[in-house]
Formats: sequence, structure tokens, C-alpha cells
Amino acid sequence: MSIGPTASPPASGGSPNQVIIVGAGPAGCSCASWLAQKGIPCTLIEAEAQPLPLLYKLDLKQSWVLGCHDRSTADLAQLYRQHLATMTGIDWRLGQTITRFETLDLQAKQVRLTDNTLVRGAALVLATGLRPRRPAPYFRDTTGPQPLDAIALTRLRHHIRQQRVLLLGGGDNAVENALFLDDLGNRVTLWARHGLRAQAQLQQQLAMRPHIDVRTGTALPERLDHSDSGQWISLSPSGNTETFDQLAVLFGFEPEDTLWARLMQSDAWAALSQPALALTDHAQLASLGIFLAGDLSQRLHPCIQTALADGVTASLQVTDWLQQTLAAHPVPRRAAPPATEPFTQTTMTTQPIPPLPTLGQQTLTLNGLRFDASLGILETEKEAPQPIQVDAELSLGAQSLLPADDGIIHVLDYRKVRKIIIDECTAEHVNLLETLIGKLCHRLMQLPGVKGVRVKIAKLEIFDDCEVAIRMETGQWH
Repeated sequence: MSIGPTASPPASGGSPNQVIIVGAGPAGCSCASWLAQKGIPCTLIEAEAQPLPLLYKLDLKQSWVLGCHDRSTADLAQLYRQHLATMTGIDWRLGQTITRFETLDLQAKQVRLTDNTLVRGAALVLATGLRPRRPAPYFRDTTGPQPLDAIALTRLRHHIRQQRVLLLGGGDNAVENALFLDDLGNRVTLWARHGLRAQAQLQQQLAMRPHIDVRTGTALPERLDHSDSGQWISLSPSGNTETFDQLAVLFGFEPEDTLWARLMQSDAWAALSQPALALTDHAQLASLGIFLAGDLSQRLHPCIQTALADGVTASLQVTDWLQQTLAAHPVPRRAAPPATEPFTQTTMTTQPIPPLPTLGQQTLTLNGLRFDASLGILETEKEAPQPIQVDAELSLGAQSLLPADDGIIHVLDYRKVRKIIIDECTAEHVNLLETLIGKLCHRLMQLPGVKGVRVKIAKLEIFDDCEVAIRMETGQWH
């Protein structure tokens, strides 16, 4: 059996427990595989012409998938594709995207595709995967040359030889590319704002390449310009300039949430009379038969292994929902007229949509976090860090009293919040406490699901007889 488009069934046809899955990455394919093996038919929609497109595009060696050490992502994609080709029950819609959400009712989801066909199912799973981070300071809205992101660099890197290359970033992808480009005889500079975050084995290999210029714990270039001669010119905070033949910005990946944003803004969603939800509102979404899988579900560590597992988790959630919700609320049927009244017209009876789970207003709090930071305008404060204390409250808005499950992937991880606070406050010297607290509030507000932030930063030793602190509040608070 080959993987490819199949004839589109009528929107009103097919099994009542049909599932629509958007995204044929590891999570979407894993979810479809499990549903198919459970006898639950599904339609798998993918914008690219083949499944697992990002794995083919990156084509990087990885070590996270147990039993497949040092296999490239493209090799794994081919392995998964061969498995999927043996399965039945999956209606492939490759090279198609959703142009419109027609209906998002409890019992029926209906979407229109690029080719104007309609696809209908009871449940909807969004598994739209990742995209490379392209921060605005480096990827300006211009028609001029752009830096390379992770995908563009992978496509080009085999042809980069005997050049001077600047890589911004300190994760797995940045270090792996530094090693690869060094093997091809390039002069590589690896520049990270903080320390390296790459796995230990990659850092060990990097340590054995002294000719790779590794810069960590240093502010990134203030400006990167492209010259008429085709070179990138880097201006450092100290005012020094350097030139590079190639520039790649490798700041990791982020969830591809474009379709999610369109769903929240659609007329079909407005027809549900539901408020806009965040990607972390899993319980409320599940009550409507909408599920998130893979990187869109805000997993703690995005990688192929966790995406595969998350697809399985989504398939189990869908299965439970189909059994419980659709059994309790069957398709409307004709009701017999009362025996004591003459039959006058056909009537329909339906079960009301159940109310959402009981909600509560949730706040994540970190109090008394102490560490040293370079802060202040006095000469003594510029010479050495001083102890500060940070108290932070993050409003997560309305949350189900019971999360979707007892796993960390469905909540905001306070370990991540703690690390962000420390990293943001120690990244560089800041003169004013007002500046530092504003930067920290802005950073915390970018976390998924955060509605409001309250922060207090105190200097603990600036005076002998008192504590100096500033408190700031922003965002929405109940």
C-alpha cells in the first residue's frame, strides 16, 4: 500500500467516530497509527507532499530515540513511513491544508480543505509540529538577505566549505552544526548568550575542537548587517566588528501554532459561545472533542521520542472521549409522539451539551528566590554582583480543578519559571531595578498560558537598616 491522497468521502458520510488529525509529523502519525489499530478510522491532513516532512528537511543525526542511536532523522522518517504504508484505516490528505473550520459541534467537526473538499469527524486532533525560532532582531521584515534558520542551514550546509561561519545559539542543533561545518574545513564561531545547553556528548566533542571559536556567557551582537560583497558584518556590544561568509540563527524551535490561532478566531469557534482558550487549556478543549498532540501540547522536552509518545497519549484521550461523550450524547433521533396526543409533527430530541468541568482561578507562586545579580548604578555595584530576592506570581486564569492527566506536560513547569527568572536577572549588568523588573515581567508574560504577572525584586544588602524593593503587576488578574 502506498501513502498518498485518497478519494474524499462525502462530508456527511463515514463512521460517526471518524477522527480528523492535522499534521503528519511523528505525533500525528503515531496518533493515527494507534487509532487505526483500535479500529477507529481517521483522516490525516498534511500540508507537505509526504509525511514526516520536518524529519526529512532537518536530516540530522540524533540519539534520543531508544534503539536508533546515531540514526538520522531522515532515516527514521523513512522507517516510520514504511510502517504506515502497511496500515489501513487512515485516509491520507497530503498536500492539503485547512482553509476554513465549518463546524466544531460536540458531535461533529467539519473542515474545508485547499481542494475545496469537506472532511468530517467527531474529534479533532491538532498535531502541527514545530517551526524554527526566527527572532525579529535578526529576521527583519525586508526583501534583503536573511540569516539561515535550522532548516535552511541543513539544506545548504553540505555545500559550505572553506568559509567563515557564525552560528548563534548553544543547543543541540547549534553544536551539532558547528561540528559538522568544522569537519568540512570551515572556520566556525559558536556564540551563545548563556552557557551551552547541548547534550553532554556533543559538548565533549566540541571540547576536542579548540579551533572552533566558542563564545558563551557573552552578549550577542547588537547588529548584524549584510554588505554589498555578500558578507555578514557583526557589531559587538564593545564596538568591535567582524565579518562572516555565512550566518545561522539557531535558537531552537517553537510550536507551529498558526492553525491554532485561526481556529480560535474562526466563526465556528465563535458559534460555540466559548471564550478564547490557551494551548494549556487541555481539559476545556477535550470536553469539546478537540485535542492537542506533539509540540503544540507544550511538552517539557520536544524531540522525536516524546512526540511519538504524545501521539499515543492523544489517541487514548480521543478513544476515551469517543466512548464516554458520544455514548452519553448519541446522534439526535426521532422521538415517538405521546400516546395521549394526536401526531401533528415530527419532533427531535437531543441531550444537552454537558457543562464544562468546574473551573478555578489558578496562580503559580515562587517566593524567596535568592541569588546574586549585577545590578545598580554605584561603582561598588558595578564591580561585583549583589544578592537579590525575587518573588513572582503568575496568573494562569481559569483552570479545571483536575488537570487533563497527572503528567507534567499539561501544566506550567515551575522549574522552567525558576530558571527563566535566574537567567533573565543574571544575563548582563543592569543599572536600574526598574529596568530589570520590566524585562522580567515581559519575559514571564511570554510563557504559554500566563495571563498576568506580579513580580517583586529586592536588593538585600544595599542598606544596613532596610530592604529596597520594587513591585510590578501586569496582564490580567481575576
